Amino acid sequence: MWEDIEKYLPMFESAVLNVADPKGYPNSVRCHLDPDRAAGVLRIQHTRDDGLTAGPASILCHSHDEKTWNQKIFVLRGNLEEDQGGWVFRPEKFVPSLGTANAIGAMRAIMGMRRSAKTYLEKRNLARPHIAWGEVDAVKKRAMG
Repeated sequence: MWEDIEKYLPMFESAVLNVADPKGYPNSVRCHLDPDRAAGVLRIQHTRDDGLTAGPASILCHSHDEKTWNQKIFVLRGNLEEDQGGWVFRPEKFVPSLGTANAIGAMRAIMGMRRSAKTYLEKRNLARPHIAWGEVDAVKKRAMG
């Protein structure tokens, strides 16, 4: 996992830390990360009190070009902790996605998205929506032009 973190983290200027606040509501904080492989943590760099609380957390790193193409994304799941140096994130799982996965990882990501969509539709007793791919392709062609 650390090989992936050290390979992909430098591609991103910042990250989004996601954790529950003291009342259990989602709290997302943009931050900078300093990897400390020896300690097994990512040190969280931020400049204000963001109401962070220790517990299960995730980190989202994502980027794209000015037209939102060429996306690169990965997620880390783990725990937010506080130590003598401040807040640290202890990663437990690296979740590759667009632009950071190898062919097998990309297929796993796509299959996971398909499963999530299927489950969502089944829970709500909804049919799979029709997508007008011709219109999507036309918009993409205009945007790329």
